[in-house]
Amino acid sequence: MSKKLGRGLEELFDSTRGTVAPTSQNFTMIRIEQVRPSRFQPRSEFREEELEELKASIKRQGVLQPVIVRPLAHGTYELVAGERRWRAARAAGLSEVPAIVKTLSDRDALEYSLVENVQRTDLNPIDQARAYRRLADEFGHTQDQIADGVGKDRATVANMLRLLNLPSEAQDALRAGTITMGHARALLGIEGRERQLQLLQQTTQEKLSVRQLEVLVTSAQPGRRRRTPRTDAQLSALEAQLRQVLGTKVNLIARKKGGRIVIEYFSPQDLARILGALGLSTGA
Repeated sequence: MSKKLGRGLEELFDSTRGTVAPTSQNFTMIRIEQVRPSRFQPRSEFREEELEELKASIKRQGVLQPVIVRPLAHGTYELVAGERRWRAARAAGLSEVPAIVKTLSDRDALEYSLVENVQRTDLNPIDQARAYRRLADEFGHTQDQIADGVGKDRATVANMLRLLNLPSEAQDALRAGTITMGHARALLGIEGRERQLQLLQQTTQEKLSVRQLEVLVTSAQPGRRRRTPRTDAQLSALEAQLRQVLGTKVNLIARKKGGRIVIEYFSPQDLARILGALGLSTGA
């Protein structure tokens, strides 16, 4: 994945004015029926109120910023970026949209679409995590490569991918905004799908804060003794340091004598990266 990908979008558009950048001379008008939605669109839903607002703006001023498409067979094009503008323009009754035509591979098409959504609008965490997973599974990108391409740090990418370990009900709640990222991270801290769903239901019914849920999660962990405030602060600081160094979730579980260190990984490549950070190897 190119580190220049995010800047590449900025070069295509003048992000301060929302119009075609003066250096972009390769845009053209394309009939709306020639354009197909992207197979790589990371966004699973489009809010009707936002589309209505955009449609009203387009009726007044037209489409000020071109969509990005790539050519397909028989004179058709696939959207790479700008599906909301295309949908709104179609709903507004326009017959054509301004478009920048680029010849892109499947990988580059997914990258452009992901970066455009992440940088320009709030892509919900689950759709974002699924897009990252596609980059890893379909194109073999490491978490470091994904982070470089979308302008995030690697720990952020790793934490987003962890959301896909949640039960589908919790993922739906996060996508809908019923729970927050803080709630989701707390639910990931408890083992067992059934218990996660119980706490999810309790959280939504009682409108628990993140802190209230974290207390429930901690008390539900078997074999985990209650920490003193001093011990709790010390272990939390150590956990934070380890998470920063390893770029993944680390739990220090204190017991009466000793304890456990739990380090999570999400793929064989992620395990190899963590082992490398510890100065170890897989032995392969």
